[in-house]
Amino acid sequence: MGDLKRLVLLVGAGGVLMGPTQGFAAPVQWELFDPQHQFALSEGAPCPDGEKAVVLHSATASPTQYAVTQTALSTDGLQNKVLRLRAQLSVQDVQAGAGLWLTLYDGTKQIGFRNTQKDLVRGQSVTGVQEMTMWVPPQASRVVYGVLLRGPGTVRACGVHMGPAQPAQGENNGQSVAVQTMTFAINAIRTHALHASLIDWESRTPPLLELAGAGSAEDVYAEIRHLLADLHDGHSFVMPPDTAHRLEAQPEQMPVFTKIGSDVGKISLPALTSHSAEGMQAFSRTGQQIFAQAPDMHGWIVDLRHDRGGNMWPMLQALRPLLGNGDLGFFEDRTGKRSAPWRAVAQGVAPQDDGPDLSRVPVAVLIGPQTASAGEAVAIALKGRPNTRFFGTATHGQTSGNKSFPLPDGGILAVAAKFELDRTGKRYEGPVQPDGVEADPDKAERAAEAWVSH
Repeated sequence: MGDLKRLVLLVGAGGVLMGPTQGFAAPVQWELFDPQHQFALSEGAPCPDGEKAVVLHSATASPTQYAVTQTALSTDGLQNKVLRLRAQLSVQDVQAGAGLWLTLYDGTKQIGFRNTQKDLVRGQSVTGVQEMTMWVPPQASRVVYGVLLRGPGTVRACGVHMGPAQPAQGENNGQSVAVQTMTFAINAIRTHALHASLIDWESRTPPLLELAGAGSAEDVYAEIRHLLADLHDGHSFVMPPDTAHRLEAQPEQMPVFTKIGSDVGKISLPALTSHSAEGMQAFSRTGQQIFAQAPDMHGWIVDLRHDRGGNMWPMLQALRPLLGNGDLGFFEDRTGKRSAPWRAVAQGVAPQDDGPDLSRVPVAVLIGPQTASAGEAVAIALKGRPNTRFFGTATHGQTSGNKSFPLPDGGILAVAAKFELDRTGKRYEGPVQPDGVEADPDKAERAAEAWVSH
């Protein structure tokens, strides 16, 4: 459905004049957006509410081709409120799926998009109700919405309703898990986020809680993501329960040793998401075993180009022979308060032998755009180390410390809550830069090896 995000209202397209969409007084002019010219839009027989159905049909479309009906409405008077789009969809011989979509615009700029792609209606003769809710930002000027059909078959839409959302009937919304999740997320972001002041919490909070009481879990997570995006920190994120569980089940990778020539060693650090004592212990022990087995190397290359982040502490402990026992960096909150200094020790991991003292040997650090989050924290911890130089290209730019929270429904919220400073006190608010830029990975590695060997 990626192409749907680029939808624009087609002026002059073949349209079908329907009755009023519930919630608005004006009749709706449905228009067809059909990029591959494989679909037809028509009026169907009257629905139970007396209005004629909206029908999309194709006998020739491939399973990857799609079309949508669309109409546009002004959002005047609806800013900072919650809209709900709802319809009953009946499909015939639809295997790819049919659903609803909605886009918000500020003039010609798209500022919000949602569809029901995760729960499409499909089958030989199936009827299902589709709905979604969305908060309307203050700058929104119009909403464009409609029915979508993917692949061959027919979808008949009845009872298309676009209007202000109402709380679900018969539900104690103040105690619902969705409302608890939204409330927790709002409070955590407002309390801890570095850039929480960018959001007008007094006007934003009530409609978000209203949406949580009226919408689906998918709507709740979509609006939390929207809220996090408005922080403009590029690092905060939220994961629904199923995504969090899948992440926990993924096997962890360990540091890898490569011997280059006779006297240069390379240690490659992957991402590490584990916070269990066993997972952290295995990661840091693997790193320290690498150094213990190669104590006589003239120099080392630390490859962070595939370290996408996760848990920085076992990464630092894995590099302890190179980093030593001193201060490596700091966190600083939005009030300017600094944390205790970073050290190459992982909380919850049993102390290990320091291994060989390699704190003075030459170290070349390889970084790139996939060096992110905790991987960037490791790069910052190496900044200011004696006899150390950085090669490659700039890192991803998530140089902030996330504070993680379990949500009431089992999801995970991570909020960028702290700036990161190196051992000299320099604050990083963007990518970590190499000393010598080299975009070609092989050339960067050869340059790192030549520098270490000099």
